[in-house]
Order: sequence, then C-alpha cells, then structure tokens
Amino acid sequence: MADPSRKFVRSLTGLWGPGYWVTWHPSSRQALGAYGTVLKRTVVPVGNLRDQDIESASVDPRTDDGLVWYTKGAVEVTHGTVAQTGVPVANLADAQGRMKVTFTRKYAVLVVYQGLSEHHLASQPKVAKQLLNRYLAGDWELDWCVVSHLVTAQSGTVLMAREKGATIEFTARATAGAGPAGLADLASKARSTHSSELVCELVGATVTPFYRVLRLRRRFLRGIEAAYGYVPGLRTSRDRPAEVPPEILEEIQDTPEAALEYVPQPDPDPAVEEGE
Repeated sequence: MADPSRKFVRSLTGLWGPGYWVTWHPSSRQALGAYGTVLKRTVVPVGNLRDQDIESASVDPRTDDGLVWYTKGAVEVTHGTVAQTGVPVANLADAQGRMKVTFTRKYAVLVVYQGLSEHHLASQPKVAKQLLNRYLAGDWELDWCVVSHLVTAQSGTVLMAREKGATIEFTARATAGAGPAGLADLASKARSTHSSELVCELVGATVTPFYRVLRLRRRFLRGIEAAYGYVPGLRTSRDRPAEVPPEILEEIQDTPEAALEYVPQPDPDPAVEEGE
C-alpha cells in the first residue's frame, strides 16, 4: 500500500534547494540546532546544541515573500461558480475570495507558504570541533544528526489528496487595495469551509517546511582510527586525548566539511508503490 508521507516528501524534494529535507507531517516543527536520531524521514530530537554549550548561533536569514507549488496537471481551482482552465493557478480567485480546490489525482499536493526565512548555524568549524570532542569523550552518538539549516514560514496551507476527486473550499480575504484574493492568500488569509478525501490538511501559522541535516563524517572518523587507534577504545581509555589532536583541529578549521557531512533524507522503501 502506498505511503502518503513518502509521496509527499518525494513531491517537494528539491523545492527549496538541493539537500533540503521536507518536513512530514507538515504540522510538526523542527528547531535550529536540534539533534537526535533519524526515524523514517525525520529527525527525532533528543536535545538542542544550545543546551549543550555547543555552537548554535545563527546568521542573518535568507528570506522570500512566498512560495506556491502544486502537482502539475492534478490541481484544479474554481472561483465563484466558474471553473478556470488555462489560467495560472496562482492568479485564481474571485473578488470575495471564494475558492474550491479539486485534486484530479490521488496524492496530488498543493502547498502555499508566506513569509519564508532561513537561518543556519553560523560556524561549522566550531560545530565540527565540539561534536568531535564530545564523540571522543563518549558524549555524542555516531548516528546523531543536527538540524543545521531551518526554513520557517509565518503561515502556510498544505493539502494532499487521499483519493482522486478530493476537494476543499476556502474563503480568502484579499489585502486591502490589492485586488481580488489570489491563491497565495491561502497561506495567511484563508479559512477552510468544507473538505473531503484529504490525507493532509494544514492551514496554520509558524510552520517549518524545510531543513538540512548534518552529522560527523564516517570516513573522517575512520581516518582518526587509522591514525590514533580504535575510536571506541579512545573513548573509554584513560589515555584518550582530552581534546581533538591539533593537526586534526587545523584541518577542520580550514575545511569543516572534512569532518561534517550533509545527510540526504532517507527513502527506506525503494519499491515501486501502487499508483506511481
């Protein structure tokens, strides 16, 4: 049986940029600097870097006014009582903002976000040094991953059809003096009045649609083992280094990516599913 979460993640992968994870369920929230294990397609936090005195400062965000995306050829919008064809979806709405969205394909998706911004950890060399120190001291697990980049939206509407023919009706208030409400207004000025056959329906504020994840690089740790011995032995030995050896510190100061790697969002079930 098809997995809606897998379909949703696949649909939106790459929408913000290469390497970004898609948040599922869209109502769940991530936090910059959160760390933990990966379960299915998400990071399950066990803590945050700021609570462990690890570098968690962020830089000025990259911003975007809004984002509208939908499954091509599978989303129809009616405004008022007249269905529109051949018109860009983002421009549809009547003066009163009455809209009906119909999905013509199972698992079709429509997302609308407003007030997007992205923060990321300010200093990867500091993060690499601190994580490696904690790993050698036995205070950091090999499989722990860190949310290094976080995209937030002030408001958003996320819809996914359970079946072909799924529908949802909205009233959306247009900005004063800005003309009729458009589909972009669904993110912040809309209210759902009726829906049917949706597997996901989110109309809310302060959502985190995308994020990136990093962890200690496995190959880097194997290099330490080759130079200094078996790392788990170092972690439990009285003779283990109190800090990262200086030559390694120098390497990760210049090239932190030598010690850190970005993790692709898992897709644990590669089998072709029903409906694909």
